[in-house]
Amino acid sequence: MVRMPNNSAVNFFRRMAFPLRIFLLLLLVSCCLFAALGKYLSASFEDYMMRQVRDMAMNQAKIIASMDSIVDGVKDRDTHRLALIADRLGTGTDFDYVVIGDRNAIRLYHPNPAKIGHKMQFNKPGAIEKGESYFISGKGSLGQALRAKTPIFDHQGQVIGVVSLGYLVSKIDSWRLDFLLPMAGVFVCVLLLLMLLSWLFAAHIRRQMMGMEPRQIARVVRQMEALFGAVFEGLIAVDPDGQITAINRNARKMLGLSAPGRQWLGQPISQVVSPSGFFTDRINEDRRDAILTFNGLSVIANRATIRSDDGDTLLGAIISFRSKDDINTLNAQLTQIRQYVDSLRTVRHEHLNWMSTLSGLLQMKEYDRALEMVRGASQAQQQLIDRLRDAFSDKVVAGLLFGKVHRARELGLTLTIVDGSQLHALPAGLDSTEFAAVLGNLLDNAFDASLKNPQGGGCVEVYLSDEGSEVIIEVADQGCGVPDTLKDKIFEQGVSTKAEEPGEHGIGLYLIARYVGRCGGTITLEDNQPYGTLFSVFIPKVKSEHE
Repeated sequence: MVRMPNNSAVNFFRRMAFPLRIFLLLLLVSCCLFAALGKYLSASFEDYMMRQVRDMAMNQAKIIASMDSIVDGVKDRDTHRLALIADRLGTGTDFDYVVIGDRNAIRLYHPNPAKIGHKMQFNKPGAIEKGESYFISGKGSLGQALRAKTPIFDHQGQVIGVVSLGYLVSKIDSWRLDFLLPMAGVFVCVLLLLMLLSWLFAAHIRRQMMGMEPRQIARVVRQMEALFGAVFEGLIAVDPDGQITAINRNARKMLGLSAPGRQWLGQPISQVVSPSGFFTDRINEDRRDAILTFNGLSVIANRATIRSDDGDTLLGAIISFRSKDDINTLNAQLTQIRQYVDSLRTVRHEHLNWMSTLSGLLQMKEYDRALEMVRGASQAQQQLIDRLRDAFSDKVVAGLLFGKVHRARELGLTLTIVDGSQLHALPAGLDSTEFAAVLGNLLDNAFDASLKNPQGGGCVEVYLSDEGSEVIIEVADQGCGVPDTLKDKIFEQGVSTKAEEPGEHGIGLYLIARYVGRCGGTITLEDNQPYGTLFSVFIPKVKSEHE
């Protein structure tokens, strides 16, 4: 069998509770949306802020460059006068500094007097001489800054100097934080609110799903569909308005409805069953063993209401019914079963008499401990007999299982008959001997495989069921398993996992496959956990005509 690669992250996510997965998905989507929105807003603000800084810096630089006092100071190279004017301009403005230079970009004023007389940085070659203004960024004498540079013109329109006005990056960062921090706070608050709403929504969804996971709901739906199909009785579910919400195959068969079940969903029950009063009259009441007529068929019907968790809201009702003729047939079969039970009871009494005699003998010899052990074995054996008598109508099958239980004990193994096992009728294509051959060979192979694997614990399990339209046999062991190379041909004649042992092998599974195939059934095998093999046999109760 091909196995998909294990993705631990995906498997871990799938194992999470459904509300937690919904919550995490909503949280992830919210975070992605907020991240995208935050990036867009921050980028928009950054672009807007840089345009504002550029415009403010350029406008202020041009205003300063056009002042007559600045023009005269530059023309006269009066550094003292320029310093007084620049200090006065720096009061009450938002720029960080201004630098004034001559047409050769030699500083005439600088906030740091030591820098006066030195060449200005970040000049665009030829721009000042052409009378161009420009905006640059970079690390200057006062640190990382954004600068606007514009030429100073005299009264004749000639370029005589340059004004450089700058905003330090640290101040722009503070403006950015002044905008982003409140916005981040709002985002966090909204995200927390969304987290709370997401969790409440996920919890609401879980309550609506009755605390179950989606895979559990899907399993329940599949189980209910299988149960509806396997139940021998006719089943019809209706809502409070008398609309059909479910109908099984046996109900359609008994009512003479040829269309598939899905075509009847949502139809008024009055259009399907006549008379329909049992489905609609006083639907809020349960009824049992009512003798009625549905579409001309005499039936014994029961009705059970379906209500919400609080019990106040009526959701509908489910009606089960069986033909009275089937009940009569069952009564006849029950008579036969009672005769068989009487026979077993006789054997039981003989066995108890024998045990009483043995108990008396042991008491006379005062073997108290031995007596206790014998009593325990007697009770255990009687319990096994009672269980086999109740679950398996066929004497050959019951006797085979009884013998195999004791055979397993002799081998040091444990044969467990799984709870719920029952077999009240053999498949039409097999008699008791052939059916016992199939079951016996499977158990013998399980015993042999278990003996080869001491780590498996020596436990063999068998399950038989005749519910539904098939007889099911499942035998699981904790043995050595079937090699992958033999799985595709294990049912061929002569193929066996016992090649190392003397004797003739490769016949048992071949005969099983022949018997099962003759009845139109199938047989499968798969690995058991943690060791061994699981054989499953499915035999139709009634053989198809074309098979």
